[in-house]
Amino acid sequence: MPDYIYYLQSYAMRHGIKTLFTLFTLITLSGCAGILSKSDKTYAVGFYNLEKLYDSKANARNMDYTPTGTMKWDDERYQHKLKNLAQAIVTIGGKDGPAVLGITEAESRKVLDELVQTPPLKKKKYQVIHFESEDPLGLDVALLYNPKRFKPTLQKVVKVDYPQRNFKGKDILLVKGMMAGEPVTIFVNHWPANYGNTRQGNRNRQAAATKLRQQINAELKTNPDANIIVMGDFDEEPKSKILQQTLKANGRPNPLYKDELFNTFYINYVQGLGSYYKRGDFKMLDQVLVSKGLLDSKGLEYVMGSAEIHDPEFLKYTFGKYKNTPRTTYSGTTYIGGFSDHFPVFIKVKVEK
Repeated sequence: MPDYIYYLQSYAMRHGIKTLFTLFTLITLSGCAGILSKSDKTYAVGFYNLEKLYDSKANARNMDYTPTGTMKWDDERYQHKLKNLAQAIVTIGGKDGPAVLGITEAESRKVLDELVQTPPLKKKKYQVIHFESEDPLGLDVALLYNPKRFKPTLQKVVKVDYPQRNFKGKDILLVKGMMAGEPVTIFVNHWPANYGNTRQGNRNRQAAATKLRQQINAELKTNPDANIIVMGDFDEEPKSKILQQTLKANGRPNPLYKDELFNTFYINYVQGLGSYYKRGDFKMLDQVLVSKGLLDSKGLEYVMGSAEIHDPEFLKYTFGKYKNTPRTTYSGTTYIGGFSDHFPVFIKVKVEK
């Protein structure tokens, strides 16, 4: 019996025949990314956790990231981080950069305005959609967009009623707009971490997933073929019960299951890849999910196999214990001067003619 048969049998025993079938389907479909004709115009849609983008001014929710605080965060370090992030963002998805980029861990509208005005990002003329949240660290989600490639028509905050007493987490950002002449609805998320209490963290993320699913259900009730893109740092990996059962996001690209979301990063996860590194292991926490309206070969379409972790060499540690992992701004309280503790992720979409 050929070696690959033994491998497939072993994989099926460890992960289940359904997972094996999903993997086979995704690997087969991933080849479709290379079938794009030269005339097809694609749009990169991404997400990036910026890792505590604070300015150097003290406020009630930020005393550590100041010149006299624990992190010794001054304007020189802040400006260096802006330049680093601008360099990272402008390269996401190719020479055109992302059409839209969901972000998290930004302190304010001010730091985002200064980010998009930082070369080489400045020449792209990105615009910002941002709302202040009640996050205890003063860090919010937002959306950056290229006005030549995306035209917003609606923007609002979706509040999550977290079950943990006195807990205030980040809101979900909802943005509707037009991309390549097609309507699309975008949800930007950053779900709560465990903060030392796994049970409570699970309950908080369950609440966020439930609220988001309610919003998606409302969109699909109005239009079962709606183009919906969900992005974020979910603090959950693709195979988690919260993502698969509560949010109904999985690795099945079959467009007939219209209430499900297709997790475009499921195959990356199965391959052992990840956007975040912790305790010797990569975690696939940052993901982009799409509704089946982006898989029906009509209008705006997800480009199969285009889901990618953006990890060029300049974003990584190049030697030592953490070689090939995200080059961070700090290691503990030691200033490194890197980019972020997460890699950006992105997918590509196009208009099916």
